[in-house]
Amino acid sequence: MTREVHLLTFGNTRSAGPWRHPDIDSSTVAVRHRLIEHARAAEAATFDAVFFADGLNFGPPATWAYKTTEDFEPFTTAAALSSVTENIGLVLTGSATLQHPYHLARQFLSLDHLSGGRAGWNLVTSFARAAADNFSATGVVDHDERYRIAEEAIDVVGKLWDSWGAGAIVADREAGVFHDVAKIHVPDHHGRYFDVKGPLGAARSPQGRPVIFQAGSSDTGSEFAARHAEVIFTGQGNIQRAQEFYRRIHQSAHRQRRDRPPLITPSLRFIVGATEQEAHRAERTAYEYFSPEYQAGWLLEVEVDVTDADLDGPVPASAFPGGTETHQTALAGYRALATEGNPTVREFLYRTVSGWGARVVGTPEQIADEIERWFTERAADGFVLQDPGLPGQFELFVEQVVPVLRKRGLFRNEYRGSTLRDHLGLPVPANRYEVAS
Repeated sequence: MTREVHLLTFGNTRSAGPWRHPDIDSSTVAVRHRLIEHARAAEAATFDAVFFADGLNFGPPATWAYKTTEDFEPFTTAAALSSVTENIGLVLTGSATLQHPYHLARQFLSLDHLSGGRAGWNLVTSFARAAADNFSATGVVDHDERYRIAEEAIDVVGKLWDSWGAGAIVADREAGVFHDVAKIHVPDHHGRYFDVKGPLGAARSPQGRPVIFQAGSSDTGSEFAARHAEVIFTGQGNIQRAQEFYRRIHQSAHRQRRDRPPLITPSLRFIVGATEQEAHRAERTAYEYFSPEYQAGWLLEVEVDVTDADLDGPVPASAFPGGTETHQTALAGYRALATEGNPTVREFLYRTVSGWGARVVGTPEQIADEIERWFTERAADGFVLQDPGLPGQFELFVEQVVPVLRKRGLFRNEYRGSTLRDHLGLPVPANRYEVAS
């Protein structure tokens, strides 16, 4: 199959600044309608998936005054959206270190069945103290230890997803036998971190099992992602860093004898206008409504502290810790944002709205040019789109940028299947127990 751009979009509705825009209604009813309309618009444009980030906490107390109510819980949200969409994938974040693998396996497989094979698991290793405090944790687990836990968690989840072998469901009405018990596999897992008997009470899904997404970019995280992920969500601020990351992942996947490397989909924050001037006017509006106080409070979660700094002065070196064992990639990314071009604190905080991912502001053709450049120069296989939160921006992307990508032969005109694996061009994985036998 000819290589094509993959497009996903964030589905999260939380807002820290744009909610002040007079055309944005932040009531619960309005948020619900916005979620549905966003998913339907993305599906009409044949996007691969809606992507839900999640943090398992409301954030540092320093952010509470400035943000709207947190998004709806992602499993519940995705289940609701699965009933009002037909094709678009639903990718949810689940913590391998704070959420139990049995629950994760059951929830994701249930969603995969209920959606007709459209679920994906964005596997994270939670580093926020505020999240750990919600799960009886005594503190944040060190960086490499989190990945050791995740190695075992993904193994357990995979065993549970493969519990039902082919032909296990016989549904013999005359005999009154529904299952061939000999074809039900019991994981009976006993490891360093988890003891899980199993099996899971559900057969494999229409796509075999949910697609694995992962966001590791540190040395340990990228090795984990190259070993396990089918799609990597990453933040790369420029094409040179993205190309290096792309090469590194491909080399690591080759060393681990994978048949195919993971797809790599960085985040991309965009602002589109009919002209450059119009796009930059929209960016000025986004800048006007963003909340530096919220961004400063949120950065405390990654130990970056500019809460008392002069917003119009330089970013103080003291804002950054000397090192960390919990969120190495995030710290390196934000340090880069604070040093490139010597921004003021306010400008630095505006940059952090995009995380440390890619940004493009311009006409539909200019945005398509940048997507094509990253794609053809092997910096990305696609993008997870993050609009600025301004009314109408995503609709402009769908109406004006997508047709340009299609005209250039970079993006599909229609879905070629009904599952998330179909959209991503991924094969149905074999059942581990049947391969072993």
